[in-house]
Amino acid sequence: MTGQVSVQREKTRPDIVHSIQDLASIGHPAIEYLTLALREEDKRVRIEAVKALGEIADPCCCGHLAALLQDGDRDIRLAAVVALGKLGDIKACNSLFQASTDENCFVRVAAREALARILKKESGADVSCMAGPDRL
Repeated sequence: MTGQVSVQREKTRPDIVHSIQDLASIGHPAIEYLTLALREEDKRVRIEAVKALGEIADPCCCGHLAALLQDGDRDIRLAAVVALGKLGDIKACNSLFQASTDENCFVRVAAREALARILKKESGADVSCMAGPDRL
């Protein structure tokens, strides 16, 4: 007697990355899954989860993204800063202010730009001078 053995293959990392990108289009219901993906070992998966949370732009993600500003990987910190800027939540300002002194110049600049965007939105004033290298 012969039979087929069905073997379930684990998803490859590119498949997982693509799935995470698709979750952003679902919106709020996907947040729980995306925040779990922030703990993944694979850097690409984590970055895509951060980007997706930024696209969803729900203020409840602010704490999860702000925590990533302490990550040892500069690319994760940069993605988190950009996502926090997209959220546009005033609650992110303290974290972004701290990130504006990050050791990595790209993280610093992105944090200053995100801060300026959020403060401009909140106050309606032109605060673009804050993004300058001698300001923060």
